[in-house]
Amino acid sequence: MKKLVFSLVVLLVLLGAKAVIGQDFKDQNLKHLVIGKTTLSEAAALLEAPPLRSSVGASGATGYTWQYIQSKASLWTGNVRSSSKQVILVFNTDGTFQRIFQMDGIQLSPEDLERLFSRPAAEHAHRQRNQGDLRAIAD
Repeated sequence: MKKLVFSLVVLLVLLGAKAVIGQDFKDQNLKHLVIGKTTLSEAAALLEAPPLRSSVGASGATGYTWQYIQSKASLWTGNVRSSSKQVILVFNTDGTFQRIFQMDGIQLSPEDLERLFSRPAAEHAHRQRNQGDLRAIAD
């Protein structure tokens, strides 16, 4: 009887597999981020997970990445299902949230997308262009 139970447990384990990268995070809470105010610790609390990695840009701003990838496979049916989501949040040198740099597998309302992603990106590009123009004038 013990061998039969053990065999059934092994069979069930072999029939399904799951792989995960990162920690699941509450992407629906991105809408609560406030530009120039939200700190990294507040963002991590809102998303209910720490960032997976970070990188510092030339300006000194830091991008923090939240990523979650999940794959489930059934050896019995051969089906594989995967889902993923990722967001990179940029924080100023003063430690406050600047903008969403990149987002995949996440849906935001058009208003939140404009407020957190599109408008700040356009303003950043405009500032970079103006700084380049000022350097050219100084030369």
